[in-house]
Parts: sequence; C-alpha cells; structure tokens
Amino acid sequence: MTEFPENLEDIKALYLRGTAIKEVSSSIQFLTRLCVLDMSGCSKLESLPEITVPMESLQHLYLSKTGIKEIPSSFKHMISLITLKLDGTPIKELPLSVKDMVCLEYLTLHGTPIKALPELPPSLRFLTTHDCASLETVISIINISSLWFRRDFTNCFKLDQKLLVAAMHLKIQSGQETPHGTIQIVLPGSQIPEWFGEKGIGSSLTIQLPSNCHQLKGIAFCLVFLLPLPSQDMPCEVDDDSYVHVYFDYLVKSKNGENDGGDEVVFASQERRALLYLLETCDSDHMFLHYELGLVNHLRKYSGNEVTFKFYHEVYNQGRKLGHEIRKPFKLKNCGVYLHFDENLLADTDLP
Repeated sequence: MTEFPENLEDIKALYLRGTAIKEVSSSIQFLTRLCVLDMSGCSKLESLPEITVPMESLQHLYLSKTGIKEIPSSFKHMISLITLKLDGTPIKELPLSVKDMVCLEYLTLHGTPIKALPELPPSLRFLTTHDCASLETVISIINISSLWFRRDFTNCFKLDQKLLVAAMHLKIQSGQETPHGTIQIVLPGSQIPEWFGEKGIGSSLTIQLPSNCHQLKGIAFCLVFLLPLPSQDMPCEVDDDSYVHVYFDYLVKSKNGENDGGDEVVFASQERRALLYLLETCDSDHMFLHYELGLVNHLRKYSGNEVTFKFYHEVYNQGRKLGHEIRKPFKLKNCGVYLHFDENLLADTDLP
C-alpha cells in the first residue's frame, strides 16, 4: 500500500504499520469516529497534515520508526489524544503547543535526535527518553511529579546531569509527594553526588545507623554500573528481549556484633524493594539514583546499629528467569547511601 485509504468515515481503528505510504490525507481530521491510528514503521512517511478542527475521538497515534521530522503545532487540536509514539523518528523538537494537549498521558521519544523538551502537559504519566544522544535540556519535567518515577536517560550523553541530580535532591528535601513514594533516575555519569554521605566500592556497603533513626523519613541509593555485564555474568540465552532486574537485601547487626533477630532479608517486589530493571545497554558508566519511603519504617527500629546493603541482579527473558544462580552480585563500580531525616517526625510515627 502506497497511498492513504479513502472512504473511512465510520472506521474506529486504522492499522497501516509497515506500509509504503508517504503522506497522511488531510481528511484524517474529519474521521469523527477514529480512535486509533497506527502508522508505525512507515519509513517513507515524512510529514503530517495540519489539523484545523478539533479531533475529539482520536486517542492513540503511533508513529514510531517513521520518517516524521516535525509535529505541526496544530496537533493541539487532537484534544483527546492519550498516546503519542514518536520513538525512532528523526524528529528534533516538539511544538510548544504540546503543553495544550491536556489529555496526553504517554509520550515515547527514545532513539530520536531531539535536543530539548518544551513545557509538557501535567497530565503526562509516562515518557521515554533513553538513547536520545542529542538531548540537552529536560528542565520542563522537573515539576511533573509523575515523571520522577523510573526516569530513564540511558545514553543521553549531552544531558546536564548536575541539574537533574540537584533537582532530585531538592525534591527529596521538599517532601513533595511522588508516585509510589519513589524517585528513580538513570543517567550517564560515574561520580556519586556529594550529598550521599556514605560511599563504597563494589556491590555492597556497610553503614552505621545514627542514634536518631526515629526521624528517618527516606533512604536513597546511588549505583554506578556499566551494561552489558561481563559475558561470564550473563546466561548464554540472553538476546534482545532480555533485561536485568536489580534488587537488594540487607543485614542488620546489633551493637555487640551479633545478628539482631537473625538476618533481616527483604526480597524486593518490583514496586517496592526492587531497584530497577534495565532494558538498554550502556555505552559508558551510568548512575542509577533511587529514593524511597517504604524501607524506613523497619530501619527506624535499629538506631545505632550497623546495616549492610547488598545489591544483586537476575536476568529475565519475557518474564522467565535465566540461569540458576541465586543472588548473584550486581557488578557495581561504586555505590552510595543517603539517609533523609525530618526533625519534625516523632518516634512513633509510621510512614506510608
């Protein structure tokens, strides 16, 4: 198929992925029942028509791996659009009017040469930006709380990492709510931020908890790593559908050096104790910064004791664990721990 089809007045979903279509008919804006338009992989498609009337029905637009170089500012008339996929396109910028797409929740930009993110709509819940080698400025996302969860800037080498790390620290200190009580960022870098008071080399770190743990509000980890892992650490079945799942456990020792009530081991569930899963390989050292509230209710009981954090990895393929080794240490160059205290917390206060 080389031409956009006509006579589609009653169609609700149009799937044209991988076709040789070069342009989208301007009549698309008059398809009042169209909810889904999928043109993923249409490599000859380089431009889109102007939209002059509100499109109330279109909710999902898939343009991944097309030749689209520019999004018309008139796309703001797609007033019901929830999903916009632009990953793998040669697009270098988004129109300023993207902030007016008030229903937009999912935006994929990974693998594009985009240089900066303009102001984005506060409705946005999911944004992909990994492998954007030209991306320099993302300040627009700082005030959108939902975008602090699993923020992935893998292989974004021009990014101002200091600005992002400082913004994360400020957000932690402010006490503002974030989804799941968690903040996560992956970005290029090898230097653990100065505000991480406890630092170590390798895949584990032991710290002495202070005497005021009743005022502990949150805990942050910083891991410096390089993917892919050495070949001896990866099962032979690994392929492009594989990913690395990183988690941790910890052991508390009492003041006299003996275990306090046995090993305090926490197996990380994906939404709580699991730190991250990595889908992309890294071309140089990267940092993963993770902040959470969920662990501290337990740690607050151990003021003055010693705690050791150990980081592990498992390799999965389509949800199936590969290899047989349990708790294989994650190959880290170094790691850090930051304890966040709130002087206003009382000793018997439980956190969410």
